[in-house]
Amino acid sequence: MRVNNYLSVCMIQLKVQLDCNSKEEYLIETDEVQRQIVAAFQKIETLKPDIALFPEMAYLAKYEKKYQELSKGRIIVAGSYYKDGINTTVIFQDGEKREIPKAYASGAEPMARKVTYISPEEFLQEQISEHEFWVKGKKIYILNCMEYYHLAYFIARNPVLQKQLFGIFAICSNSNTHVFEEETVCIHNHVENLYTFTLNCVGTYQGKPYGDGKSYIYGPISIHEKEWLRMEGIENKKHACHVASLKSDTAQAIYGEFLFPESLSKFGRSDSYINNPRNVIVEIL
Repeated sequence: MRVNNYLSVCMIQLKVQLDCNSKEEYLIETDEVQRQIVAAFQKIETLKPDIALFPEMAYLAKYEKKYQELSKGRIIVAGSYYKDGINTTVIFQDGEKREIPKAYASGAEPMARKVTYISPEEFLQEQISEHEFWVKGKKIYILNCMEYYHLAYFIARNPVLQKQLFGIFAICSNSNTHVFEEETVCIHNHVENLYTFTLNCVGTYQGKPYGDGKSYIYGPISIHEKEWLRMEGIENKKHACHVASLKSDTAQAIYGEFLFPESLSKFGRSDSYINNPRNVIVEIL
């Protein structure tokens, strides 16, 4: 078996406080959220994932050097922040920083007053390359919340974009995770050999409950591994591609190693069976 045919992923579900004014949203930098981020850095240093994700609105410029340092040999999706009135995703890879303006907004976001709707067809022609990253010879797409809601289905069904595609990664800060998950189920009802990683936050918005957590992973999981995960207390649902979900009220991290889809056989009786995923860990921050 090749030693490099897994991608390891760590998603950090933070518990945060968000606020906004007429132009932008922002993260309130409490001692607790900074404690969580530092704890997450320690997990990344220990687990050494190929890809690590923080939620939308979680980026803090004060940790710029740390993000760069941690991104040597990996991708760090540091979250997002408002830049000139636009929610901007911040991604580090091998010490290099990329900032990507968010293309779609919900009506609750201040930036909704500044962005113009673009059809998925136009986006996939003109902007998708900004969201494309490569790791271990595999392609991934990184999207910010409503970008996933508008685009993930079209990416998953596009025969050109599917080539060498490992998965779609989305960072969120919303209270409608169930709506996103319905989209995800639709994707995986049609496309088996693809992973989707959706990371949300738990939090408040202007003092009221908002981010509902429930981050989740879907992909081509081995049938026996679903049973093992359940016995280990890691939640997974009946859908054949549901791997795991996090709780709705807690800052948590989930880590796992995910087999390249073309290497997978789901059935233990197969000569080519390789367990997938492996080393799944869910921990409180």
